[in-house]
Amino acid sequence: MKAIGIIGSPRMNGNTATLVRQTLESASEAGADTEVYYLNELEFKGCQGCGYCKIHTKCKLQDDLSKVLDSLVKADAIVFGSPIYFSQFTGQMRLFLDRCYSLINPDFSPRVTPGKKAVLVGSHGAPDPNIYKAVYDEFSGNIKNFMGIETVDTIIAAGYTEPGSVKNNTELITRAKTAGLKLTE
Repeated sequence: MKAIGIIGSPRMNGNTATLVRQTLESASEAGADTEVYYLNELEFKGCQGCGYCKIHTKCKLQDDLSKVLDSLVKADAIVFGSPIYFSQFTGQMRLFLDRCYSLINPDFSPRVTPGKKAVLVGSHGAPDPNIYKAVYDEFSGNIKNFMGIETVDTIIAAGYTEPGSVKNNTELITRAKTAGLKLTE
């Protein structure tokens, strides 16, 4: 089994990245081969709206994101992680999601084999964990409707502003570990 993490946070040791890595570590301990992609470390552009991917089987842009998209297609499970910046996922994660348009056929059927599992991970400084629920629900709906990827858990670290401070919350760390196991079932 292959499980990948796609992190939209610019903080490599931030709260979102910490929880994504913990989720993947648990999946690895259960036997999955894992890999992590930090979108902020990649050189890529957003979707150009050129339609090339509707005539061909891939995006016209061949940049660092090409490997991530190929890996997503091959993976059995994906952990998507993004903090909330200005009431939405980070720009890095939104650019990534736009480029996932290349994984959809002209008739809007998925080019991704349905049945993949996903865990969504996020963090934000607001103390209410439900304040941005709609953002996660929309993302979950998009990956389900357009790529057939089923979200098995959503983990939100609310009220965290210091990078990596979530590692002291045993409840969230345990939840991430449990989510990693759900990916391998």
